Amino acid sequence: MTHAIHPYYQQSDADADDDSALPTSLVWSTVTSGPARQFIDEWARLSRRPAVLRTVNSWSFLPRPVTDLDDLLTVCGFGTPFDDSEGDRVLWHITRLAAHDDLAARVCLHRIMPAVLSVARRRGRITQGGVHNAIGDAISTAWIVIREFPCDRRQTKIAANLVRDVEYYGFVRNQRLRRVPEIKIDTEEFDEIIDEPSNRTVDVELDDVLSLASELGVNERHIDLLQRLGTGRHGDDIAHDRGVSPRTIRNHRHNAVESVQNALIKNGLAKKL
Repeated sequence: MTHAIHPYYQQSDADADDDSALPTSLVWSTVTSGPARQFIDEWARLSRRPAVLRTVNSWSFLPRPVTDLDDLLTVCGFGTPFDDSEGDRVLWHITRLAAHDDLAARVCLHRIMPAVLSVARRRGRITQGGVHNAIGDAISTAWIVIREFPCDRRQTKIAANLVRDVEYYGFVRNQRLRRVPEIKIDTEEFDEIIDEPSNRTVDVELDDVLSLASELGVNERHIDLLQRLGTGRHGDDIAHDRGVSPRTIRNHRHNAVESVQNALIKNGLAKKL
């Protein structure tokens, strides 16, 4: 499993003597193979390389010089409050540079890596191929999303927007396309087709809100429950799957909705009704 720790984490004396104490890197993993392990190891090798740091510190938009790449992550908002506008602006500049700069793209990817892998684990439980394939898909999608991110149109909440795009293009969009069968029909049959109202906009909005809520730290069980309900699953069926009563699911649904609302309101993304 891949983890993120707060950049200002300090080990206690007890932790320092404990073999299981957290490492000092901001993003770390207990897995021994796979794309996540590869990217984290590459980051560790690059983090203090003099040539890399000279390049990074030549970026004129940085508010101060950085001592290593983890330090750069904190400058672009890793572990800071969601409303850290300065960090958000630095990340915007890095994302803009990432369109044609591999190192900048690598920084962006590491900045959102914990959230991307969280999406992959959640989606991997309900998609073909499982979590392992979902992680590979999420990372490759993230690279493309970063390279093609429309910085001129989207200039705030960069990390949340990147993660939301990764989830949509990596897992949501293709699933929707597969729901529509390809059928050959004659020209005259077009007259018999009845246009039905599409709920695609509602689906996209729900996915956007839940992806953002996940980035804001809403409990993954709340996110998972709302996603299942959003796909049309009945609460009684979910209760049966989880081995609880329908009333418990109704209570969980209420708590989940409240958690999402509170997270959005707290970060100025919604107004209290």
